[in-house]
Amino acid sequence: MRNWGIAAFTGLALLVLAGLWLIWQWQYTQAMQDAERHAQNRLALYSSSLEGALERFAYLPRLLGRQPLVQAALMDDVGIFADQVNAHLAEVAERSGAEAIFLMDAQGVTVAASNHATDDSFLGHHYAFRPYFRDAMSSGQGEFYAIGSTTGRPGYFISAAVEGGNDGRPQGVLALKVSLENLQESWRQAGEKVLLSDANGVVILSSRPDWRYHRLGELSTQAREEIHEQRQFMDHPLPALGERLRDGSLKTGNQGHAERFLNMSLDQATLGWTMHYLVPVRPLYVSARNALLAAAGSTLALLLLGLWLRERQKRQRLRDREARIIHEANERLEARVTERTRELQEAQTELVQAGKLAALGTMAAGIAHELNQPLLGIHTYAANGERLLARGRGDAAEENFQRIQALCERLGTLIRQLKLFARKGGAREPVDLMARLGFVLELLDERIKQQGVTLRISSPETTSGAIPWVAGDEVRIEQLLTNLLRNALDALRNVASPMLTITVEVSAARLVLTITDNGPGIDTTALEKLFDPFYTTKAVGDGLGLGLFISYGIVQDLGGRITAGNRQAGGAWFQVELLTLEGDTGHER
Repeated sequence: MRNWGIAAFTGLALLVLAGLWLIWQWQYTQAMQDAERHAQNRLALYSSSLEGALERFAYLPRLLGRQPLVQAALMDDVGIFADQVNAHLAEVAERSGAEAIFLMDAQGVTVAASNHATDDSFLGHHYAFRPYFRDAMSSGQGEFYAIGSTTGRPGYFISAAVEGGNDGRPQGVLALKVSLENLQESWRQAGEKVLLSDANGVVILSSRPDWRYHRLGELSTQAREEIHEQRQFMDHPLPALGERLRDGSLKTGNQGHAERFLNMSLDQATLGWTMHYLVPVRPLYVSARNALLAAAGSTLALLLLGLWLRERQKRQRLRDREARIIHEANERLEARVTERTRELQEAQTELVQAGKLAALGTMAAGIAHELNQPLLGIHTYAANGERLLARGRGDAAEENFQRIQALCERLGTLIRQLKLFARKGGAREPVDLMARLGFVLELLDERIKQQGVTLRISSPETTSGAIPWVAGDEVRIEQLLTNLLRNALDALRNVASPMLTITVEVSAARLVLTITDNGPGIDTTALEKLFDPFYTTKAVGDGLGLGLFISYGIVQDLGGRITAGNRQAGGAWFQVELLTLEGDTGHER
């Protein structure tokens, strides 16, 4: 009987031990599975945030590389566009959040950079050894993560080839550097062990900064040579992060402060990167031990354990639901990004086409407007010559025909100048303003008489008895005067007792010409847009809105100033200030 009792006790003890062992093993397995599920959810979240941080910059290098200003900078041997391109890249970098944007020629030398004004500027530095340069030159685009050889700060580099080379090859590469330090800081603040390793297993981002630039495995000789050649991690020795155990876990630290982690990983689409989520093993054992103690305590402990497991399952369902919601949100976000990219590409195509049509319209309208003025003079002289011939005044008619010939020559000059319309400035030579004013008034004489306009001209009183000449050229001065006088005559239509006053004054080194009329004046809202292209207050078909715009451009090119306003007594005035040339005089008083 006693032996039976001992056997029963022994059997019961063995049964209890087996049950406790099963409970311990079960709890450890459950904790492991929970940790794995949690790790996968966190890995999906961290991977999504990483992809989002990189994709927002993916389109920018190729888009900038297509801009004419960037392409012109690579063909600019004298640095004409250098300041403009540097400023443009700096503005784009500031708005996009990129750390740096820089442009390299076909040899890898940086010719423009957003950080051109800083001490660690990329200008003049050679980056042909970087893979992102070589890949962009060979395949059109590239990407790379490395420590900056100039700044010493790590970053993710995206590059795109700048097309337009004469031999069909790219003429350079535009690269963008993105800092991932804020992403790493957010990982650190989350309090979890998160790593990002490159294709060689080197840690490039970590929630623990002291783990950065350690390797998770062995590096081959070829990998070390490539890292050294590309200067990817500069002088970092890349020591091992820890010891890989047989069960796949990772042991870090020394014997006194060693930590063991389960390494959960998720491959990334970028450069063969891998996201790692390290789960501490110690909490898993603690969880199993606590379950064992609870099971060995009492029935109440078993009951509480059952209730706790039930609650745990409920929480797990909630976590699974959150994971599904996050997954669906990521899919919707990816769809929106794809749609937005397509819309941006379509908008860009439409803007390019609109720009071409606008440029063509401006050129055609400008040519028609500028040729119309001399043609009007030819028509006037031809009509006068016909009447003079009919009256038998051949000498006077011959003078009119000579003037028609001179206007034809001026038409040729105008056409030559229209070819230079896009270039700023022009020749400056002494011009007799009063003589050009007289010539223009002769062209408009018939119209002045037809409208019954009373013309008053007031010239200055100078000590030398002569009016100084201005700096410019005859054709543009005549264009300026013709545009202003025709504009004034248009305002005097249907005005009782029309009057046109022309005043010439000398002020310091400037000659001031003021044209005043007694017309209806200029609307207050139109004064701000008066010199804008294609802006006109005339009826449809009565003007293109280019006369005052061209006049404004002529005055600016000659270093002068043009203003306009309304008279208190009614009517409008236009005032032009032109630079005078000392020692050159022309029209006598």
